[in-house]
Amino acid sequence: GEEAEQAGEVATGTYTAKVVNDQIFEELKLGPGIAEEVQNVWRTFLSSAESREAAGEAIYAALFDAAPSLQSLFKTPRAIMAMRFMNGLNQIISSLTDPKGLKVIVETLGFQHLDLEVTIPRVIIFRDAIVDLLQVEMGARFTPKAKDGWMTFLNYVGGAYIYVRVKFSERLKIIATSWATANNKQVGGNDEAGENKDLEDGNSGEREDDAHAAAANSPKSQKSRGWSSFRGSKPKAAQESALLSGKETVSDFRNTAVPKTFPGMFMFNAAVMGFSGQGWMNEILASWDTVVSNVSNSYRLQEECDVLSLRLSKYRGNINLSQYKAVMLASLRSLCKDWGTAHEVAWSWLWENVERMLKALMGKPAVQEAALVKMMSSLDSSAQDTIRREVYSKFFALAPAGQDFFKQSTTRLHFIADKLVAMTLDMYKEPKRMVEDISALGLRHVGYGIPTDLFGPFVTACVQVVRALADDELAEEAFRWSLGLISRILVRVINEGSTIVMKAINANSGKQLRKAVGCAPRGKRALWMLNVQVGTQSISPFMWAIETGSLDAAKAMIIDLLTIRADRDRYYYGMDILFERHSDMIRRLSLDAPALLPTLLNGLVWRSRTTENGQRRVNYYVKHLLVDAEGEFSKAIEWLAESRDPKIVCNPVIALVTDLVWGRV
Repeated sequence: GEEAEQAGEVATGTYTAKVVNDQIFEELKLGPGIAEEVQNVWRTFLSSAESREAAGEAIYAALFDAAPSLQSLFKTPRAIMAMRFMNGLNQIISSLTDPKGLKVIVETLGFQHLDLEVTIPRVIIFRDAIVDLLQVEMGARFTPKAKDGWMTFLNYVGGAYIYVRVKFSERLKIIATSWATANNKQVGGNDEAGENKDLEDGNSGEREDDAHAAAANSPKSQKSRGWSSFRGSKPKAAQESALLSGKETVSDFRNTAVPKTFPGMFMFNAAVMGFSGQGWMNEILASWDTVVSNVSNSYRLQEECDVLSLRLSKYRGNINLSQYKAVMLASLRSLCKDWGTAHEVAWSWLWENVERMLKALMGKPAVQEAALVKMMSSLDSSAQDTIRREVYSKFFALAPAGQDFFKQSTTRLHFIADKLVAMTLDMYKEPKRMVEDISALGLRHVGYGIPTDLFGPFVTACVQVVRALADDELAEEAFRWSLGLISRILVRVINEGSTIVMKAINANSGKQLRKAVGCAPRGKRALWMLNVQVGTQSISPFMWAIETGSLDAAKAMIIDLLTIRADRDRYYYGMDILFERHSDMIRRLSLDAPALLPTLLNGLVWRSRTTENGQRRVNYYVKHLLVDAEGEFSKAIEWLAESRDPKIVCNPVIALVTDLVWGRV
């Protein structure tokens, strides 16, 4: 009977306290007085707690005590996540008397949870944990009517999350394919298909004389292939920069050529529709590729919208977000030949959700910045000293393993704490520059091998310290929000930059490094060792190995880069890419790793394995020791002379170079 009753409830589309309905998504209309009863319990619960933060912490703890397995779903620091629970619940509960507004809020929240595997059993665990907590805390004040209301709306929210994730998956596919078409990309495509499809053959090694002769005689083709792929992002960046500048927009508009990509078509249509003077559109356009590409990654999408809201807050003037939607749709219609009703619905749905996320933040950054400035200026030297000390003591209490990564002097630790506090304010003042700086900092943390699970406790410790010192809740919220955003960017950069090559360098293992680069596509093998890029920031794994003293890994990289490999009629030799990436290679090795100089110089020599008339053919690749990238005389000999190492200057390669230079004077 009960199962039949539940089935009937789902079929008719009703929402009850017993069933999680994930088959439909309609407006939630509670019975008479139930919404008010839920809101009264919520207000009482908040007033009984020491603070909103304490209430959030109680909910957070109740959830994970009930089901520790749920912790894997939440990657945000505890202090940040607790407040998100609070804000989300508060927003939902406040709208219970407005079914239409509630549906919009829940759909937006469901959109932000697209990448999480929300299931009915997990919804039930979540619901029961909150209801049990309220029953303990509220006692008799948690009436049967209130309990029924709480369970009903939590079932409604959980079912809506599942519905949005399942039913809107087709829209995500349409968005992905049409976005690829609009930007002349392939979905899941690759660059240099012949190179990227196949992995490097583990048996690839030195080939016969013809392979080396071909490698020696075609440096231009080698250079253009290897280095152009390394710098491939620059022309695109330059193009986007040009599109975002007003002057280039005018010249592009006057050009008779029809734009073939979304940024160009967007600027074209913006000018035609009379929106070319709306500078705020450039900010959204610059972030739009990231937004669309990460529509099903809630953490990345939220991060981009948060940063975008900070950048939009610096715009002085009226912002009408619907104008962007009009230009965006017009541009996509022009670029996608198969555009239809499904595309219109999918892209409108995407924009409406992003627009709601942006509107929820608009106006807040300026207020939060002012509150944070006021709080920072009110901190005297005693309060600043307290922050410097307490941050680490609380962090080490929360995560004892963190002590292994903070072995610097007290002065250095205090500097880090001061810098961290300053960054939270700079994030409001200069968001664009700060994102670049944080990305660069994150890449350095990749080299340090910092586990990302330590960032959560560190943020929580910082928030707890500031909470004890701040009198203004708005300033505390501003600090928490900014620090949470910084930590999310850092964690993302570290995760994206933690390649298997970087992990081998951190372990200083030549064996691991050879195994790692063995997985690289043929045309990308050298780049894996010379460039890790996240956004506009990059780091050289090879140079990082030198700087950190991982010489075993660095030696393995030099040997691998300077091994000539062949694949049918194509040859790969990393000399050009190595010296173009690090034109001061000789100087850096002379100063930081002189033991690797012989390995480098020996890699510039190829000796034939066959003899002819008692002689063996030898090729010397000394171009970069004679001339630099600008065609001027290289300083390699000067740097080697400064090292005052007689063994190095007697190396056959250096002897040949000096004879070529001085023998013709």
